[in-house]
Amino acid sequence: MALRHVRVIGPDGDKTLAEWDTETVSPEQLDDIEAQFNQKVRQGFFAADITDGRNVLIKKFDPKANILLIPRVRGG
Repeated sequence: MALRHVRVIGPDGDKTLAEWDTETVSPEQLDDIEAQFNQKVRQGFFAADITDGRNVLIKKFDPKANILLIPRVRGG
């Protein structure tokens, strides 16, 4: 069993956007999670695969990755 997450960094810390087990998740659930991921990326969030300390930027949803969504930094 491999539990995976999509987490989002926000002003109040990070929160879990989605969580799934790679062995039991349905294709419909993955489609929904990927849609949420794509929406955040379109909004300007950066995505990083943080699985096992990889810490690499990604542009496409990977259902086998732990993903951290990072907002763009704004000055002001």
